[in-house]
Amino acid sequence: MKTITTEALVLALAAMAGLAGCVDETARRDDSKSGSMLFAENCAACHGANARGHGDAESGLEQAPADLTLISERNGGTFPADDVLAKVHGYGGPGHFGDMPDFEDIGAGKKVMWETQNGQKIATPRALVEIVGYLEGLQR
Repeated sequence: MKTITTEALVLALAAMAGLAGCVDETARRDDSKSGSMLFAENCAACHGANARGHGDAESGLEQAPADLTLISERNGGTFPADDVLAKVHGYGGPGHFGDMPDFEDIGAGKKVMWETQNGQKIATPRALVEIVGYLEGLQR
């Protein structure tokens, strides 16, 4: 399995931050939504309400959605938060494939500081950070 490097994540998030200035301020956003609410609205159709990969839209996909409760297990017991953030955002680099859409549109709201695994701090959409935190809490 290919992984996303921290450098690739930094480049993807920097590009996202640069594009943030182009977002129409009237765009749909809700800075008060929790990770579980955002997951239910954006992820559960494919990954299922329990995040185990069996959502209602699963049958129409080319590839079965991943069981998101096993991310840490598939990564040797460590939750790869930077890689998960890049995947949810839709970074099209190594490891991004299949039917997984990007979620740039939910990134139009408030930014928070994300600290990467190597200590870099990057302004990142709060909604994406909320989803990553929610997924981290689901790990078995």
